[in-house]
Amino acid sequence: MYVIRLLMVTIAIPTLLAAAGPLSAQTYPRRPVTIVVPFPPGAATDSFARAAGKRMGELLGYQFPVDNRSGASGRIGTDFVARAAPDGHTLLWGSSGPLVISPVWGDKPPYDTLRDFAPISVFAKIPFLLVVHPSVPATSLKQLLALVKSRPGKLTYASSGIGGTSHLASELFKSMGKLDILHVPYKGTAIFATELIAGQVDMAFAGPTTTLPHLKTGRLRAIAITSTVRSELVPEVPTLAEAGLPGYEFTQWYGLLAPARVPRDIVNILHGALLKSTEDAEVKKRVGIEGGAFATGTPEQFAAFLKLELDKNAKMIQAAGLKRE
Repeated sequence: MYVIRLLMVTIAIPTLLAAAGPLSAQTYPRRPVTIVVPFPPGAATDSFARAAGKRMGELLGYQFPVDNRSGASGRIGTDFVARAAPDGHTLLWGSSGPLVISPVWGDKPPYDTLRDFAPISVFAKIPFLLVVHPSVPATSLKQLLALVKSRPGKLTYASSGIGGTSHLASELFKSMGKLDILHVPYKGTAIFATELIAGQVDMAFAGPTTTLPHLKTGRLRAIAITSTVRSELVPEVPTLAEAGLPGYEFTQWYGLLAPARVPRDIVNILHGALLKSTEDAEVKKRVGIEGGAFATGTPEQFAAFLKLELDKNAKMIQAAGLKRE
């Protein structure tokens, strides 16, 4: 009977509490469930968490408010969840930077990605666009590479912070292209986007939601995209690999995690609600606007994915000779 009830959690969310095991049905959730986003509002991490959280709250009968705890390239909010009570009422909307880049790049964060969290599921993945300010005299990747090489150390790129995904994407670009570009870190994507549009920095790797509105108005110019295939949102923009940097690929991902030692019943309930949220029209719309694609799976698949990402990034960072600034 327990197995049948557990199966119903994932396929019949409206009857979730009645279908879950006795412990979960009686005790979870008991109050609103906070989703910690370790970055400021305005970027895909925050947007995805709010859209999915709203639907999960509707399904489970309590609100899932977002708490933006930014700082240290996502480490502060991530560590906050790692130390939270393992009762399922504090969750992490995790992403590549603090979970699989910071731990293998420079100083170790105060948490352990594989030990301190209970993975629930990857939610979605999106690529970056390499964009430049219109004052930069380059309209293609080959022109940009030639320009940077002719002005070593003169051009600048923005990132959402040291150790974040936009930083690693940029440093990988520098390493593969043998380029000398000055890094200007900011506290979040929305902040560096404002500076980029104002011409305070020359270029950046940023998500479609940050860049597309400004591409349409001519305040930014797209050079290439970091995925292996072109995006339907900007089909005219080539991949970096096809535009002149063979082998370049970089995508960012987002997923839901709980503190370690959260009961499996609760993980199952959250997993079922998150997967059910991807069927919601508003959630689909939000992911599409961000230029993303759903990438859900089981908690076990997410755990294996985290280990693979840590190993892959460690090798990539070592091979490229990347150093913390």
